[in-house]
Amino acid sequence: MDDFGNKGEFQRRLVMYLDGALSNEESRNFLTEIKDSPEQFSKLQKEKSFREFLRKKVNRRSVSPALIDSIKSKINSSMM
Repeated sequence: MDDFGNKGEFQRRLVMYLDGALSNEESRNFLTEIKDSPEQFSKLQKEKSFREFLRKKVNRRSVSPALIDSIKSKINSSMM
């Protein structure tokens, strides 16, 4: 963890990388920094796999259009 100072910093950058919150240059730097660390690269792969699992296997409940319209109308009426 030499390049990141501590585990918290590595985790923060890992999450930002996977969320697409880093610039292209920051992303390249992050990948360059972890490529020589099997432990950090493994953590990246595990987190990517977990996120992919969640996207594919966890179903989100759909919200009815009527509920959306009801919420919008309540917001609009409270703003008047």
